[in-house]
Amino acid sequence: MRYLNFDLELFGHRQTDEADLFSVRVQASPVGEQRFEDATPVALSLAVRQAVAALRRRQLSWAGLVGLGAQLGAALFPPAVAGLWASARQALAGDDRLRLRLKLDTYGLAELPWEYAYLPAAGVPAARRGPEGFLVLDRRVSLVRYEVQEGPLVPLAAADGPLRLVALLADPAEPGLDRLDVNRERRSIEDALAGLPVLAEFHVPATADALLAALATPAQVFHFAGHGRFDGDLGERYGSEEGQGALLLADESGRPRPLSAQHLALALTGCGVRLAVLTACEGAQVDAASPWAGVVSALTRRGIPAVVGMQFGLRDANATLFSRAFYRALAAGQPIDAAVTDGRLAILTQAGPDERDWGVPVLYLRAHDGVLFPAPAAQPVPQPAAQPVPQPMAQPVTQPAAGPASAGGPVDKRRLREAMLPAFSTAELEILCSDLEADLAAAGTPLPVNLELVGGADKAQRVLHLIEYLDRRALLPALVGAVRRARPGLV
Repeated sequence: MRYLNFDLELFGHRQTDEADLFSVRVQASPVGEQRFEDATPVALSLAVRQAVAALRRRQLSWAGLVGLGAQLGAALFPPAVAGLWASARQALAGDDRLRLRLKLDTYGLAELPWEYAYLPAAGVPAARRGPEGFLVLDRRVSLVRYEVQEGPLVPLAAADGPLRLVALLADPAEPGLDRLDVNRERRSIEDALAGLPVLAEFHVPATADALLAALATPAQVFHFAGHGRFDGDLGERYGSEEGQGALLLADESGRPRPLSAQHLALALTGCGVRLAVLTACEGAQVDAASPWAGVVSALTRRGIPAVVGMQFGLRDANATLFSRAFYRALAAGQPIDAAVTDGRLAILTQAGPDERDWGVPVLYLRAHDGVLFPAPAAQPVPQPAAQPVPQPMAQPVTQPAAGPASAGGPVDKRRLREAMLPAFSTAELEILCSDLEADLAAAGTPLPVNLELVGGADKAQRVLHLIEYLDRRALLPALVGAVRRARPGLV
Protein backbone atom coordinates (compact mmCIF):
# COMPACT_ATOMS: atom_id res chain seq x y z
CA MET A 1 0.00 0.00 0.00
CA ARG A 2 1.42 3.36 -1.05
CA TYR A 3 -0.01 6.84 -0.51
CA LEU A 4 0.68 9.49 -3.16
CA ASN A 5 0.54 13.09 -1.94
CA PHE A 6 -1.93 15.56 -3.42
CA ASP A 7 -1.00 18.87 -1.79
CA LEU A 8 -3.70 21.52 -1.62
CA GLU A 9 -2.78 25.02 -0.45
CA LEU A 10 -5.42 27.37 0.98
CA PHE A 11 -4.12 30.90 1.47
CA GLY A 12 -4.97 34.60 1.51
CA HIS A 13 -7.82 34.13 3.96
CA ARG A 14 -9.93 37.09 5.00
CA GLN A 15 -13.48 37.41 6.21
CA THR A 16 -16.25 39.79 5.20
CA ASP A 17 -19.76 40.18 6.57
CA GLU A 18 -20.96 37.49 4.16
CA ALA A 19 -18.19 35.01 3.47
CA ASP A 20 -14.78 33.54 4.17
CA LEU A 21 -12.62 34.50 1.20
CA PHE A 22 -9.45 32.63 0.26
CA SER A 23 -7.63 31.07 -2.68
CA VAL A 24 -7.01 27.40 -3.50
CA ARG A 25 -4.35 25.80 -5.65
CA VAL A 26 -2.76 22.40 -6.19
CA GLN A 27 0.78 22.87 -4.92
CA ALA A 28 1.93 19.38 -5.96
CA SER A 29 0.33 16.15 -7.14
CA PRO A 30 1.14 13.00 -9.14
CA VAL A 31 -0.44 14.59 -12.24
CA GLY A 32 0.79 18.18 -12.03
CA GLU A 33 0.36 21.40 -10.10
CA GLN A 34 -0.88 24.96 -10.45
CA ARG A 35 1.15 28.12 -10.51
CA PHE A 36 0.57 30.60 -7.72
CA GLU A 37 -1.10 33.05 -10.09
CA ASP A 38 -3.49 30.33 -11.29
CA ALA A 39 -5.02 29.79 -7.85
CA THR A 40 -8.83 29.89 -7.75
CA PRO A 41 -10.57 32.50 -5.54
CA VAL A 42 -13.19 30.91 -3.29
CA ALA A 43 -16.04 32.43 -1.28
CA LEU A 44 -17.41 30.23 1.50
CA SER A 45 -20.67 31.55 2.92
CA LEU A 46 -20.65 32.37 6.61
CA ALA A 47 -23.74 30.18 6.85
CA VAL A 48 -21.22 27.34 6.82
CA ARG A 49 -19.97 28.43 10.23
CA GLN A 50 -23.52 28.38 11.56
CA ALA A 51 -23.86 24.81 10.29
CA VAL A 52 -20.54 23.92 11.94
CA ALA A 53 -21.84 25.27 15.26
CA ALA A 54 -24.92 23.07 14.91
CA LEU A 55 -22.69 20.12 14.02
CA ARG A 56 -20.64 20.67 17.16
CA ARG A 57 -23.84 20.63 19.25
CA ARG A 58 -25.11 17.47 17.44
CA GLN A 59 -28.04 19.44 16.06
CA LEU A 60 -27.33 18.95 12.36
CA SER A 61 -29.49 16.47 10.45
CA TRP A 62 -28.11 14.00 7.93
CA ALA A 63 -29.28 16.22 5.07
CA GLY A 64 -27.66 19.18 6.79
CA LEU A 65 -24.41 17.26 7.22
CA VAL A 66 -24.34 16.30 3.54
CA GLY A 67 -25.12 19.90 2.61
CA LEU A 68 -22.31 21.21 4.81
CA GLY A 69 -19.94 18.62 3.38
CA ALA A 70 -20.87 19.58 -0.18
CA GLN A 71 -20.04 23.24 0.53
CA LEU A 72 -16.69 22.29 2.06
CA GLY A 73 -16.00 19.96 -0.88
CA ALA A 74 -16.84 22.66 -3.42
CA ALA A 75 -14.47 25.05 -1.64
CA LEU A 76 -11.61 22.55 -1.73
CA PHE A 77 -12.27 21.43 -5.30
CA PRO A 78 -13.14 24.31 -7.63
CA PRO A 79 -13.17 23.18 -11.30
CA ALA A 80 -9.43 23.46 -11.97
CA VAL A 81 -8.56 21.54 -8.80
CA ALA A 82 -11.33 19.00 -9.39
CA GLY A 83 -9.89 18.21 -12.82
CA LEU A 84 -6.46 17.41 -11.41
CA TRP A 85 -8.02 15.40 -8.59
CA ALA A 86 -10.02 13.29 -11.04
CA SER A 87 -6.90 12.68 -13.13
CA ALA A 88 -4.91 11.68 -10.05
CA ARG A 89 -7.60 9.20 -9.02
CA GLN A 90 -7.77 7.70 -12.49
CA ALA A 91 -3.98 7.30 -12.51
CA LEU A 92 -3.92 5.20 -9.34
CA ALA A 93 -2.54 1.74 -9.99
CA GLY A 94 -2.85 -1.42 -7.94
CA ASP A 95 -3.18 -0.63 -4.24
CA ASP A 96 -2.01 2.99 -4.58
CA ARG A 97 -4.01 5.61 -2.70
CA LEU A 98 -4.19 9.40 -2.55
CA ARG A 99 -3.24 11.45 0.48
CA LEU A 100 -4.91 14.86 0.34
CA ARG A 101 -2.63 17.13 2.37
CA LEU A 102 -4.24 20.40 3.40
CA LYS A 103 -1.85 23.29 3.91
CA LEU A 104 -3.79 26.05 5.66
CA ASP A 105 -2.15 29.42 6.18
CA THR A 106 -4.48 30.79 8.86
CA TYR A 107 -6.16 29.36 11.91
CA GLY A 108 -9.46 30.75 10.67
CA LEU A 109 -9.25 28.11 7.93
CA ALA A 110 -7.87 25.43 10.23
CA GLU A 111 -10.88 25.65 12.54
CA LEU A 112 -13.24 24.52 9.76
CA PRO A 113 -14.02 20.76 9.80
CA TRP A 114 -12.62 19.82 6.38
CA GLU A 115 -12.87 16.15 7.36
CA TYR A 116 -16.56 16.36 6.39
CA ALA A 117 -15.83 17.44 2.79
CA TYR A 118 -18.27 15.76 0.40
CA LEU A 119 -18.02 15.22 -3.36
CA PRO A 120 -21.47 14.25 -4.69
CA ALA A 121 -21.72 11.82 -7.57
CA ALA A 122 -22.98 13.35 -10.81
CA GLY A 123 -26.70 13.04 -11.32
CA VAL A 124 -27.56 11.91 -7.78
CA PRO A 125 -30.36 14.03 -6.25
CA ALA A 126 -29.53 15.67 -2.93
CA ALA A 127 -32.19 13.62 -1.14
CA ARG A 128 -30.51 10.36 -2.19
CA ARG A 129 -26.92 11.22 -1.30
CA GLY A 130 -25.36 8.68 1.02
CA PRO A 131 -22.10 8.43 2.98
CA GLU A 132 -20.09 7.34 -0.08
CA GLY A 133 -19.51 10.99 -1.04
CA PHE A 134 -17.53 11.85 2.12
CA LEU A 135 -13.84 11.82 1.22
CA VAL A 136 -12.60 10.46 4.53
CA LEU A 137 -14.85 7.38 4.27
CA ASP A 138 -13.19 6.33 1.00
CA ARG A 139 -10.45 3.77 1.64
CA ARG A 140 -8.48 5.01 -1.35
CA VAL A 141 -8.30 8.54 0.04
CA SER A 142 -6.67 10.02 3.13
CA LEU A 143 -7.20 13.60 4.29
CA VAL A 144 -4.50 14.97 6.58
CA ARG A 145 -3.58 18.38 7.96
CA TYR A 146 -0.03 19.42 7.12
CA GLU A 147 1.39 22.33 9.09
CA VAL A 148 4.10 24.15 7.18
CA GLN A 149 7.05 24.76 9.48
CA GLU A 150 10.82 24.81 9.46
CA GLY A 151 12.79 21.58 9.55
CA PRO A 152 12.83 18.37 7.54
CA LEU A 153 10.14 15.72 7.65
CA VAL A 154 10.64 13.16 10.41
CA PRO A 155 10.93 9.56 9.19
CA LEU A 156 8.32 7.11 10.45
CA ALA A 157 10.11 3.88 9.57
CA ALA A 158 8.57 0.79 11.12
CA ALA A 159 10.38 -0.16 14.30
CA ASP A 160 12.48 -3.32 14.32
CA GLY A 161 11.86 -4.04 18.00
CA PRO A 162 9.10 -3.79 20.58
CA LEU A 163 7.27 -0.48 20.68
CA ARG A 164 6.40 1.18 23.96
CA LEU A 165 2.95 2.74 24.31
CA VAL A 166 2.15 5.02 27.23
CA ALA A 167 -1.58 5.49 27.83
CA LEU A 168 -3.00 8.02 30.26
CA LEU A 169 -6.65 7.29 31.02
CA ALA A 170 -8.26 10.20 32.86
CA ASP A 171 -11.71 10.34 34.43
CA PRO A 172 -11.54 13.14 37.00
CA ALA A 173 -14.65 13.73 39.10
CA GLU A 174 -16.28 17.10 38.59
CA PRO A 175 -19.93 18.17 38.27
CA GLY A 176 -20.77 18.79 34.62
CA LEU A 177 -18.20 16.34 33.24
CA ASP A 178 -19.49 13.13 31.71
CA ARG A 179 -17.95 10.07 33.33
CA LEU A 180 -15.79 8.04 30.95
CA ASP A 181 -15.42 4.27 30.80
CA VAL A 182 -11.63 4.27 30.88
CA ASN A 183 -11.53 0.56 31.65
CA ARG A 184 -13.32 -0.20 28.40
CA GLU A 185 -10.84 2.01 26.55
CA ARG A 186 -7.99 0.07 28.15
CA ARG A 187 -9.50 -3.29 27.20
CA SER A 188 -9.95 -2.12 23.61
CA ILE A 189 -6.29 -1.16 23.31
CA GLU A 190 -5.12 -4.34 25.02
CA ASP A 191 -7.28 -6.50 22.76
CA ALA A 192 -6.03 -4.75 19.64
CA LEU A 193 -2.37 -5.20 20.65
CA ALA A 194 -2.65 -8.73 22.07
CA GLY A 195 0.17 -10.96 20.88
CA LEU A 196 2.11 -8.10 19.27
CA PRO A 197 5.57 -6.76 20.15
CA VAL A 198 4.16 -3.74 21.95
CA LEU A 199 4.82 -2.83 25.56
CA ALA A 200 1.62 -1.08 26.61
CA GLU A 201 1.68 0.80 29.91
CA PHE A 202 -1.54 2.24 31.36
CA HIS A 203 -1.84 4.95 33.99
CA VAL A 204 -5.14 5.25 35.88
CA PRO A 205 -5.72 7.79 37.29
CA ALA A 206 -3.77 10.02 34.93
CA THR A 207 -1.80 12.51 36.97
CA ALA A 208 0.97 14.90 36.00
CA ASP A 209 3.41 12.86 38.09
CA ALA A 210 2.36 9.68 36.27
CA LEU A 211 2.99 11.38 32.92
CA LEU A 212 6.48 12.51 33.86
CA ALA A 213 7.37 9.13 35.39
CA ALA A 214 6.11 7.26 32.32
CA LEU A 215 8.12 9.42 29.94
CA ALA A 216 11.34 8.97 31.90
CA THR A 217 11.78 5.96 29.61
CA PRO A 218 11.48 6.57 25.85
CA ALA A 219 8.11 5.73 24.31
CA GLN A 220 7.03 5.71 20.67
CA VAL A 221 3.26 6.10 21.17
CA PHE A 222 1.41 8.39 23.57
CA HIS A 223 -2.33 7.84 24.06
CA PHE A 224 -4.65 10.02 26.10
CA ALA A 225 -8.29 9.16 26.80
CA GLY A 226 -10.29 11.67 28.74
CA HIS A 227 -11.63 15.19 28.60
CA GLY A 228 -10.12 18.14 26.83
CA ARG A 229 -10.91 21.75 27.57
CA PHE A 230 -10.83 24.83 25.42
CA ASP A 231 -11.19 28.02 27.45
CA GLY A 232 -11.93 30.82 25.02
CA ASP A 233 -14.19 33.64 23.93
CA LEU A 234 -15.55 34.68 20.57
CA GLY A 235 -12.84 36.40 18.59
CA GLU A 236 -13.16 39.44 16.37
CA ARG A 237 -14.15 37.25 13.43
CA TYR A 238 -17.56 35.60 13.26
CA GLY A 239 -17.50 32.08 14.63
CA SER A 240 -13.87 32.07 15.73
CA GLU A 241 -12.57 31.38 19.22
CA GLU A 242 -9.52 32.66 21.04
CA GLY A 243 -8.26 30.83 24.08
CA GLN A 244 -6.13 28.07 25.51
CA GLY A 245 -6.41 24.32 25.01
CA ALA A 246 -5.65 21.75 27.70
CA LEU A 247 -6.12 18.12 28.64
CA LEU A 248 -7.77 17.37 31.98
CA LEU A 249 -5.60 15.15 34.16
CA ALA A 250 -6.35 14.35 37.79
CA ASP A 251 -4.75 15.67 40.95
CA GLU A 252 -4.05 13.59 44.06
CA SER A 253 -7.67 13.88 45.19
CA GLY A 254 -9.14 12.89 41.84
CA ARG A 255 -10.21 16.40 40.89
CA PRO A 256 -9.49 17.80 37.40
CA ARG A 257 -6.09 19.32 36.84
CA PRO A 258 -5.65 21.02 33.44
CA LEU A 259 -2.41 20.35 31.58
CA SER A 260 -1.90 23.08 29.00
CA ALA A 261 -1.05 22.33 25.40
CA GLN A 262 2.35 23.93 25.81
CA HIS A 263 3.23 21.90 28.90
CA LEU A 264 2.15 18.63 27.29
CA ALA A 265 4.22 19.39 24.21
CA LEU A 266 7.28 20.10 26.35
CA ALA A 267 6.77 16.87 28.31
CA LEU A 268 6.64 14.76 25.12
CA THR A 269 9.56 16.48 23.39
CA GLY A 270 12.72 14.39 23.29
CA CYS A 271 11.06 11.19 24.55
CA GLY A 272 10.98 9.41 21.19
CA VAL A 273 7.21 9.83 20.70
CA ARG A 274 6.32 9.43 17.02
CA LEU A 275 2.55 9.14 17.38
CA ALA A 276 0.21 10.88 19.80
CA VAL A 277 -3.46 9.88 19.97
CA LEU A 278 -5.81 12.13 21.91
CA THR A 279 -9.35 10.80 22.25
CA ALA A 280 -10.41 13.90 24.15
CA CYS A 281 -13.37 16.11 23.37
CA GLU A 282 -12.32 19.40 21.77
CA GLY A 283 -8.68 18.25 21.81
CA ALA A 284 -8.05 19.34 18.22
CA GLN A 285 -9.85 22.71 18.38
CA VAL A 286 -7.54 25.36 16.98
CA ASP A 287 -7.44 28.84 18.46
CA ALA A 288 -7.86 31.57 15.86
CA ALA A 289 -5.25 33.74 17.59
CA SER A 290 -2.52 31.43 18.85
CA PRO A 291 -1.00 28.40 17.11
CA TRP A 292 -0.26 26.91 20.52
CA ALA A 293 -3.80 26.90 21.88
CA GLY A 294 -4.93 23.67 20.19
CA VAL A 295 -3.27 20.67 21.78
CA VAL A 296 -2.75 18.86 18.48
CA SER A 297 -1.08 21.75 16.71
CA ALA A 298 1.12 22.30 19.77
CA LEU A 299 2.47 18.77 19.47
CA THR A 300 3.12 18.98 15.73
CA ARG A 301 4.99 22.22 16.21
CA ARG A 302 7.24 20.50 18.75
CA GLY A 303 8.25 17.95 16.14
CA ILE A 304 5.96 14.96 16.78
CA PRO A 305 5.38 13.68 13.22
CA ALA A 306 1.94 12.10 13.62
CA VAL A 307 -0.87 13.31 15.87
CA VAL A 308 -4.50 12.23 15.96
CA GLY A 309 -6.87 14.53 17.82
CA MET A 310 -10.60 15.16 18.10
CA GLN A 311 -12.02 18.44 16.80
CA PHE A 312 -15.44 18.06 18.50
CA GLY A 313 -16.76 16.16 21.46
CA LEU A 314 -16.63 12.39 20.91
CA ARG A 315 -19.01 9.97 22.56
CA ASP A 316 -17.27 7.62 24.98
CA ALA A 317 -18.43 4.49 23.14
CA ASN A 318 -17.32 5.91 19.80
CA ALA A 319 -13.88 6.74 21.18
CA THR A 320 -13.56 3.08 22.13
CA LEU A 321 -14.71 1.93 18.68
CA PHE A 322 -12.17 4.22 17.05
CA SER A 323 -9.27 3.11 19.26
CA ARG A 324 -9.95 -0.58 18.74
CA ALA A 325 -10.08 -0.38 14.95
CA PHE A 326 -7.23 2.14 14.76
CA TYR A 327 -4.74 0.07 16.76
CA ARG A 328 -5.73 -3.18 15.08
CA ALA A 329 -4.95 -1.67 11.70
CA LEU A 330 -1.67 -0.16 12.91
CA ALA A 331 -0.62 -3.46 14.45
CA ALA A 332 -1.33 -5.19 11.14
CA GLY A 333 1.30 -2.99 9.48
CA GLN A 334 -1.07 -0.51 7.85
CA PRO A 335 -0.09 3.17 7.49
CA ILE A 336 -1.55 5.62 9.98
CA ASP A 337 -3.75 7.04 7.22
CA ALA A 338 -5.43 3.68 6.64
CA ALA A 339 -5.74 3.07 10.38
CA VAL A 340 -7.60 6.37 10.86
CA THR A 341 -9.96 5.41 8.02
CA ASP A 342 -10.62 2.07 9.71
CA GLY A 343 -11.44 3.91 12.92
CA ARG A 344 -13.86 6.21 11.12
CA LEU A 345 -15.61 3.29 9.41
CA ALA A 346 -15.91 1.44 12.72
CA ILE A 347 -17.88 4.38 14.12
CA LEU A 348 -20.00 4.76 10.99
CA THR A 349 -20.95 1.10 10.72
CA GLN A 350 -21.62 0.46 14.41
CA ALA A 351 -22.92 3.75 15.79
CA GLY A 352 -25.67 4.39 13.24
CA PRO A 353 -26.11 6.39 10.02
CA ASP A 354 -26.88 9.70 11.74
CA GLU A 355 -23.77 9.66 13.94
CA ARG A 356 -21.32 12.44 13.10
CA ASP A 357 -18.41 11.23 15.24
CA TRP A 358 -16.65 9.49 12.32
CA GLY A 359 -15.56 12.93 11.10
CA VAL A 360 -14.31 14.11 14.47
CA PRO A 361 -10.76 12.61 14.31
CA VAL A 362 -8.16 14.90 12.74
CA LEU A 363 -4.84 13.52 11.50
CA TYR A 364 -1.81 15.78 11.44
CA LEU A 365 1.05 14.14 9.57
CA ARG A 366 4.52 15.43 8.77
CA ALA A 367 6.20 12.30 7.47
CA HIS A 368 6.96 10.68 4.14
CA ASP A 369 5.28 7.46 5.19
CA GLY A 370 2.79 6.54 7.87
CA VAL A 371 3.88 3.01 8.83
CA LEU A 372 4.70 2.82 12.53
CA PHE A 373 4.38 -0.86 13.39
CA PRO A 374 6.39 -3.48 11.51
CA ALA A 375 4.28 -5.37 9.01
CA PRO A 376 3.75 -9.05 9.88
CA ALA A 377 6.22 -11.27 8.09
CA ALA A 378 4.77 -12.83 4.96
CA GLN A 379 5.60 -16.47 5.60
CA PRO A 380 4.24 -19.48 3.75
CA VAL A 381 1.37 -20.91 5.74
CA PRO A 382 1.19 -24.72 5.83
CA GLN A 383 -2.00 -25.93 4.21
CA PRO A 384 -4.00 -28.56 6.06
CA ALA A 385 -4.37 -31.88 4.36
CA ALA A 386 -7.37 -31.88 2.05
CA GLN A 387 -10.26 -33.86 3.46
CA PRO A 388 -11.76 -36.28 0.95
CA VAL A 389 -15.38 -35.61 0.12
CA PRO A 390 -17.47 -38.80 -0.20
CA GLN A 391 -19.07 -39.05 -3.62
CA PRO A 392 -21.47 -41.62 -5.08
CA MET A 393 -19.54 -44.10 -7.22
CA ALA A 394 -21.82 -43.51 -10.17
CA GLN A 395 -21.23 -39.74 -10.14
CA PRO A 396 -17.50 -38.95 -10.34
CA VAL A 397 -16.59 -35.32 -9.77
CA THR A 398 -14.87 -33.48 -12.60
CA GLN A 399 -12.45 -30.76 -11.45
CA PRO A 400 -12.67 -27.41 -13.27
CA ALA A 401 -9.84 -26.49 -15.58
CA ALA A 402 -9.11 -23.35 -13.57
CA GLY A 403 -10.16 -22.23 -10.10
CA PRO A 404 -9.35 -19.76 -7.38
CA ALA A 405 -6.10 -21.56 -6.62
CA SER A 406 -4.09 -24.24 -8.30
CA ALA A 407 -1.32 -26.28 -6.72
CA GLY A 408 1.69 -24.02 -6.39
CA GLY A 409 0.08 -21.36 -8.58
CA PRO A 410 -1.34 -17.91 -7.87
CA VAL A 411 -4.78 -17.40 -6.40
CA ASP A 412 -7.45 -16.09 -8.76
CA LYS A 413 -8.95 -13.41 -6.50
CA ARG A 414 -12.02 -12.83 -8.63
CA ARG A 415 -12.96 -16.52 -8.73
CA LEU A 416 -12.36 -16.79 -5.00
CA ARG A 417 -14.63 -13.81 -4.31
CA GLU A 418 -17.37 -15.15 -6.58
CA ALA A 419 -17.20 -18.52 -4.85
CA MET A 420 -17.29 -17.12 -1.31
CA LEU A 421 -20.13 -14.60 -1.68
CA PRO A 422 -23.06 -17.03 -2.03
CA ALA A 423 -21.50 -19.69 0.18
CA PHE A 424 -21.10 -17.73 3.44
CA SER A 425 -23.44 -15.56 5.46
CA THR A 426 -21.97 -12.57 7.31
CA ALA A 427 -22.00 -14.53 10.57
CA GLU A 428 -20.25 -17.46 8.88
CA LEU A 429 -17.64 -15.09 7.46
CA GLU A 430 -16.87 -13.94 11.02
CA ILE A 431 -16.33 -17.58 12.02
CA LEU A 432 -14.15 -18.11 8.95
CA CYS A 433 -12.03 -15.09 9.94
CA SER A 434 -11.67 -16.39 13.49
CA ASP A 435 -10.54 -19.80 12.24
CA LEU A 436 -8.10 -18.20 9.81
CA GLU A 437 -6.63 -15.99 12.55
CA ALA A 438 -6.06 -19.12 14.66
CA ASP A 439 -4.42 -20.89 11.68
CA LEU A 440 -2.03 -17.99 11.14
CA ALA A 441 -1.10 -17.80 14.82
CA ALA A 442 -0.42 -21.55 14.90
CA ALA A 443 1.81 -21.15 11.83
CA GLY A 444 3.88 -18.42 13.51
CA THR A 445 2.31 -15.54 11.58
CA PRO A 446 0.03 -13.75 14.07
CA LEU A 447 -2.29 -11.36 12.28
CA PRO A 448 -5.67 -9.94 13.31
CA VAL A 449 -8.37 -11.02 10.85
CA ASN A 450 -11.96 -9.84 11.27
CA LEU A 451 -14.66 -8.11 9.26
CA GLU A 452 -14.53 -4.99 11.41
CA LEU A 453 -10.86 -4.55 10.57
CA VAL A 454 -11.18 -5.01 6.81
CA GLY A 455 -14.38 -2.93 6.65
CA GLY A 456 -17.03 -2.63 3.97
CA ALA A 457 -20.59 -1.36 3.60
CA ASP A 458 -22.07 -4.79 2.77
CA LYS A 459 -21.10 -8.44 2.53
CA ALA A 460 -19.73 -8.11 -1.00
CA GLN A 461 -17.38 -5.30 0.02
CA ARG A 462 -16.26 -7.14 3.15
CA VAL A 463 -15.34 -10.24 1.14
CA LEU A 464 -13.46 -8.08 -1.37
CA HIS A 465 -11.60 -6.19 1.38
CA LEU A 466 -10.78 -9.44 3.19
CA ILE A 467 -9.20 -10.87 0.04
CA GLU A 468 -7.24 -7.66 -0.60
CA TYR A 469 -6.13 -7.45 3.05
CA LEU A 470 -4.63 -10.97 2.92
CA ASP A 471 -3.27 -10.59 -0.60
CA ARG A 472 -1.17 -7.58 0.46
CA ARG A 473 0.49 -9.85 3.01
CA ALA A 474 0.95 -12.84 0.67
CA LEU A 475 -1.48 -14.86 2.79
CA LEU A 476 -4.23 -15.68 0.30
CA PRO A 477 -3.31 -19.41 0.30
CA ALA A 478 -4.23 -19.47 3.99
CA LEU A 479 -7.68 -18.07 3.18
CA VAL A 480 -8.16 -20.67 0.45
CA GLY A 481 -7.25 -23.38 2.95
CA ALA A 482 -9.76 -22.08 5.49
CA VAL A 483 -12.48 -21.87 2.84
CA ARG A 484 -11.79 -25.45 1.74
CA ARG A 485 -12.15 -26.71 5.28
CA ALA A 486 -15.37 -24.81 5.86
CA ARG A 487 -16.88 -25.64 2.46
CA PRO A 488 -15.22 -28.77 1.04
CA GLY A 489 -15.32 -28.79 -2.72
CA LEU A 490 -16.16 -25.07 -3.05
CA VAL A 491 -12.73 -24.04 -4.33
